[in-house]
Amino acid sequence: MELSKDVLLKEIQDLRDENKRLRKQLEEMNPRDRLTGLLNRGSLYERLEYEAVRTDRGQSYLSLLLIRISDFKGLVQEHGKDTMDVLVKLMGQAISESVRSVDIVGRYEDGGFLLLLPDIQPNKGTVVSERLKKAIDKQISPMGIRIKYSIGVKLYKDEPINELLNETERLAVSSEAEGIGRVHR
Repeated sequence: MELSKDVLLKEIQDLRDENKRLRKQLEEMNPRDRLTGLLNRGSLYERLEYEAVRTDRGQSYLSLLLIRISDFKGLVQEHGKDTMDVLVKLMGQAISESVRSVDIVGRYEDGGFLLLLPDIQPNKGTVVSERLKKAIDKQISPMGIRIKYSIGVKLYKDEPINELLNETERLAVSSEAEGIGRVHR
């Protein structure tokens, strides 16, 4: 029995669609971001849940830092995706090299990074953010691209994880609204 060209093309398209679905599923199972090698958003969320429980049990603190590149989509349009990929990778490298080994760093969104700082004193999140600003600026300055980014710092206080993340995002947005180099906590 001979298959028609239309039937073969349909089979090929179905196989491509299945392959695409399986690749997406495999990426979701990978705990690392492909570009930066840092934890991805899903893995960050799992670690945040773990660290929140651990913090609730002990007598330690947990701070979150959210670093967001301002107008990331506009920068991609202006400089190109490949250039911004290099910039994001360099930022991730600067961040991960500037924190303690117990700190957890991941890519939270296209132009954003989330840091979990377990076992840290309540006022030290802002100190860490200032150190990170210097490290990021030093790492990306050779690229010759001027970017703006904001940092939100939030101390965990036995609250639902979604509320904690929303508040950290709100603080980063407030920081962005006030201009370059602002840190909100």
